[in-house]
Amino acid sequence: MNNRKELNKIRRKNAELYPIYKMFSWDLLFFYSIEFLFYTITKKITPSDVLVINGFYLFFVIIMQIPAVTITDFIGRKKSIVLGNVLLIFYMLALILLPGATSIIFANLIFSLGYNIKTIAETNLLYDSVSTRGGEGLYSKLDAKGGSWYYILDGIASLTAGYLFVINNYIPIIICLAFIVISTIISLKFKDVYVVKIDRKNANLSSTIKEYSNDLKSCFKFILKSKRMKAFILFQIVLYSLIEIINTYSSDLLITIGIPEEQFSIIFSILTLIGGISLSFKRPIEKKFKNRTLSFISLIYIGACIVIGTVSSIYQGKGIIPIILIMLAVHKISTSIWYILESKYLKNFTTEDMRNKITFTYEFIGGIAASIFSILGGLLLNVENSFLIVGLFSLAIMIIVLDYMRTRFGLKPEEYKKDDIEFVSMK
Repeated sequence: MNNRKELNKIRRKNAELYPIYKMFSWDLLFFYSIEFLFYTITKKITPSDVLVINGFYLFFVIIMQIPAVTITDFIGRKKSIVLGNVLLIFYMLALILLPGATSIIFANLIFSLGYNIKTIAETNLLYDSVSTRGGEGLYSKLDAKGGSWYYILDGIASLTAGYLFVINNYIPIIICLAFIVISTIISLKFKDVYVVKIDRKNANLSSTIKEYSNDLKSCFKFILKSKRMKAFILFQIVLYSLIEIINTYSSDLLITIGIPEEQFSIIFSILTLIGGISLSFKRPIEKKFKNRTLSFISLIYIGACIVIGTVSSIYQGKGIIPIILIMLAVHKISTSIWYILESKYLKNFTTEDMRNKITFTYEFIGGIAASIFSILGGLLLNVENSFLIVGLFSLAIMIIVLDYMRTRFGLKPEEYKKDDIEFVSMK
C-alpha cells in the first residue's frame, strides 16, 4: 500500500472494473418491473399489504444506515461490497423460499442492510480510486458510464421479465439472483485503496458503533453549520420526496387511464432505456447550465408533474396516454441525471475520513423526510387532482429552496467560507 506504483495500479484496476461492476449491480435486474405482480399473484399478498411492506422498507433503510456505515469503516470498502452483495443473495433466497407478507418484511430488513452497506462502500471505493489528478471529473465519468450500461441492461431485463413471468413466476427472480451472484464474483476483484484504520485487536463492533455515533454528532453539527450542505440537503429533501410520491402516483394514474397490467413491463423497460441513454446528456447539460444545473433538472421534473396533473384533471381517457408517457420520459431523464450528479456533488470537498459519515448523514436526513412526505402523499392520493396539487406545491417550495441555494451552493471553491467545506471534529 505504501508503494506509490502499486497504489496507482490498484486505483487503475478498480477504476477499470467499476463500470462493469455497476452495470450488473446498481440495483436488482429482472425484478422491479414484475415486483407488484410477484407479491400479489405469486405470494398471494393484497395491495394493502404491499403498502405496509413498503412502509417497513422505508423505515429499515433509515435505521440500517448506522450499522451499515459502521460496518463499512470496520471491515473496509472491498469486504463491505462483497458482504452487501452476499446479503442481497440471502434476500432473494428469502423471497423465493419463504411465504407470506412477514417473510417479505424480514427479507426487506436483510436487503436494506446489504444495500446500504454496498452502496456506501461502492461509491467511496471509486472516489478513493480516482481522487487524484482531477479525479473528481473521472469519478463522474466512470459512474455515469456504469449507470448508462446498467440502464440499457435493465431496460432489456425489464422488457423480458414480463414475458418470463407469464411462463413461470419464479424465472425472473432466479435470473435476478444469478446477476447478484455475478456482481459478488466481480466485487471480489476490487482492492482497498486505503487500509482500515480501526484497530481490531483493541476494538469490537459495539465500541466502534459508540465511537461512530459521536462522529455522526459532529457530522450533524458540521452540516447545520455549513450553508453549502444545508442548501444541498434542502434541495434533496424536496426533489427526492417528490420522486418517491410521483413514482406511486404515476403507477396509479396508468391504471386509471386504462393501461393493461401486462403492458407495464414494456413501459418500464422503455423508460429505463431512455434513462440510460439520457446519461450521455449529463456533460452537455452541466456545461450549458453550470451552477444552475440542479435548477434546470428539478424544474423540468416539476414542470412535467404539472403537465400530467393538468391534463389528467381535464380528461382521463386513453387519448392522453401519449402526453403522459412523454412526461414520464422527462421524469426518467431528470432522475437519471440527478442521481449521478447527486453523488458527485455530495463528495466534493470531502476527505477519505469524513466521506462515509457525510454520506450517511445526508441519506439519513433525506430518508426520514422522504418517508414522511411519502405517507402524506399517500393520504393525498384519494383527493381529486392530487397529481396537480403535489406538482404546484412542489414548485412553490422548490423556488424558495433554489433561491436559498443561489448564494450558498454551486460556487467556486474560493468563494466558500472555511466552515462551509471543511469538516472539523466537534466532539
